[in-house]
Amino acid sequence: MKVPFSWISEFIDIDGLDPYRVAEELTLKSVETSVSRWGVDLDGVVFAKILEVKPHPRMDLRVCKVQAGDGLYLQVVSADRNLKEGDGVLVALPNARLGDKCITVREFYGVLSHGMLISASELGIEDQQEGVLKIEDDHEPGTSAYDLLGFGEHLLEVEPTPNRGDLLSVRGLAREISALFRLKKKGRKYPSHSKMGGLEISLESEDCRRYRAVLIEGVRVLPSPLWLKKRLWQCGFRTINNLVDITNYVMLLEGQPLHAFDFKKLRMPLLVRDAREGEVLKTLTGTEKTLNAQNLLIADQEKPLALAGVIGGLDSSVKEDTQAILLESAYFDPYRIRKSAKSLGIQTESSYRFERSVDIDGVERAQDLAISLILELAGGEITALSDIYPNPYQPKKLFLGVEKYRRYSGEDFDRQFISKALSDLEIPHKFQRCGLEVHVPPHRSFDLQRDVDLVEELMRLRGYPNIRELPLKTVSKPSQVESLEDLVRQFMIDRGFSEVITFSFDSSYFYEILSISPSSLEIVNPLNKSQRFLRASLLPSLLRVCVDNIRNYNYHMAIFELGKVFQEEEETRLGFLMTGNRRLFPEEEYSPYHALSLLQDILGLYSETYRTEVSNLPYFHPAFQRSFFVEDESIAFFGVLNPELQDHLGIRQRVIMGELRLGKLKRTRRSYRQIAHYPPVVRDITLFMDKGVDVDKLISHIRSKELMEDVRIFSLYTDERLGEGKKSVSFRLTFRSREGTLSDQLVNELVEGLLKELEEKFGAKLR
Repeated sequence: MKVPFSWISEFIDIDGLDPYRVAEELTLKSVETSVSRWGVDLDGVVFAKILEVKPHPRMDLRVCKVQAGDGLYLQVVSADRNLKEGDGVLVALPNARLGDKCITVREFYGVLSHGMLISASELGIEDQQEGVLKIEDDHEPGTSAYDLLGFGEHLLEVEPTPNRGDLLSVRGLAREISALFRLKKKGRKYPSHSKMGGLEISLESEDCRRYRAVLIEGVRVLPSPLWLKKRLWQCGFRTINNLVDITNYVMLLEGQPLHAFDFKKLRMPLLVRDAREGEVLKTLTGTEKTLNAQNLLIADQEKPLALAGVIGGLDSSVKEDTQAILLESAYFDPYRIRKSAKSLGIQTESSYRFERSVDIDGVERAQDLAISLILELAGGEITALSDIYPNPYQPKKLFLGVEKYRRYSGEDFDRQFISKALSDLEIPHKFQRCGLEVHVPPHRSFDLQRDVDLVEELMRLRGYPNIRELPLKTVSKPSQVESLEDLVRQFMIDRGFSEVITFSFDSSYFYEILSISPSSLEIVNPLNKSQRFLRASLLPSLLRVCVDNIRNYNYHMAIFELGKVFQEEEETRLGFLMTGNRRLFPEEEYSPYHALSLLQDILGLYSETYRTEVSNLPYFHPAFQRSFFVEDESIAFFGVLNPELQDHLGIRQRVIMGELRLGKLKRTRRSYRQIAHYPPVVRDITLFMDKGVDVDKLISHIRSKELMEDVRIFSLYTDERLGEGKKSVSFRLTFRSREGTLSDQLVNELVEGLLKELEEKFGAKLR
């Protein structure tokens, strides 16, 4: 968003304030900001009055007599057919400079032109406007166009983050600058217009939380005055007419998008509703959009009128013959507007603000200002005004404790600084004995959600370079011998899991679903008859926790429990469950490989040797389950929950579970060896085998070979062209010796011997 620096002065005193210094402070503490100068280089371009317009004797041109100064009269030739006597224009005098152009006296088929009438596109202020730029205001002929247009004005160009929609207005930017530079705000009076008459409006969607509409009759659609056009040009907007320009002007000033409908083209009542699949809206740009259920509409009883918060419709737009308008000011849900705009590939200045949230209490203030400007510049009178606001904004309360502020900021709780900073940001607050209570205002409701957000606000205003540097301090603890259970618990926490603790007695419901035999141990006097059995597994308890969380809209979790189970004897086990996303940015879903690596790492730490096999547990997906064995005794298993059970429990996402017998692990003494000084030799092989061949066993066999340092799979391929029941697996073998550099001949012999063994033992052949 571009904002003329002088416009800020309507809210705060900026005398002596350097715009480059302001941009630097904003970038460091609030929003990325750059500074530029508006306009092109002009010399010899002045305001002039057209005194006479005649047709060219030979061409379709106009010959104009203009007054360009006191006693200065010029003849100028122009192609604009709409020029008339009395028009105010800008004329480039002979030898004038317009950007990189030099204007000279020219002859047009026998008629001399002593200058050139200037268009908006030639000044670089509008790309699409055709014809000579007309100045509606009356000025002294000869007035410099550079000064008249305000060229040379400093522009602040801000690029706020999605949570700082309050900075997308002159008002919001002035508030921020006031807080950064401790500047006093100017008193600013706003007009007020009360409800009157009656307008039939119905809010059929909860995503419209406030809708205020006013009917103004007897308006005249005219060109805007120069002061209004100039502000819009400086902000990069195209001027259209006085009514549309006023809505854009107020949006830039207050941050509240407005929209004007031609009232005679409406068939009341007015509805704010969800779009129906297949409805079509012809937008202001002339393109037709097929709507969907994600779109929110402003409609009458016959047709869609506008895509709420995004763009208006062409059929109900303000035209030159418009005499009555319905002016809309509303608050729409930011998430709904973003989805609506994205679904149709549209982004406008309006949607850019709505999807970052606007001030719901500013709906009235902005519209009242626009009403007064319309009455002043377009005439007319208010005949009806309605404000539908079913649930007025209730500020969220945040509490920031003294000690938490000190701990996060490293600063003392300076009440004077805190009060001044929050007051400058217009954030209501009051101090309590042990901290600070804040009532989040509507203009910051999208941003301030937690107490730490308040710490961030205060620290950025103080300035991050001003934060004291403090040495890190850690609490020293005596070393202690931890149990295996404690070590495994810490291992799971380090892997991002959260520990849960459930009761040791269970109902039979989840046992029946999972087809797990319940414990034969029954409590004689249970608190609940449905929970009278001691548990025989941790999986039913973890699955119940998962279902409860999903029902409460917590879809992403990695949980574990260390607890006892009761079968033939009491035994401590580790149970774990993963579902949803492991991380959101970038998005990564939990997969069976996370469970596989988890168990492999635990067994690698606390078991000397282990092997794995495909299991056949009924409650797991047939293709995604595995068991682990130590000395031919089952020690752990994991798998993906069977899709049929998922559907039965109402779970839409993949659930991965597993269990480990902790009593079968032992704290092993780790041995270390020196890193080899000699280079490895790498060989890639691709083996062709039956699909039923257990690749884990094949890997274990390869790893046991002499000088084999590492084995990795880098490709698995199955296709009908390989033959029915066949697969192709590619391995990367790493050989290394600690005694010297391996020769290619020796490694080739080792690989040949290995391939013979794999073919004899597993039926795996080299492709």
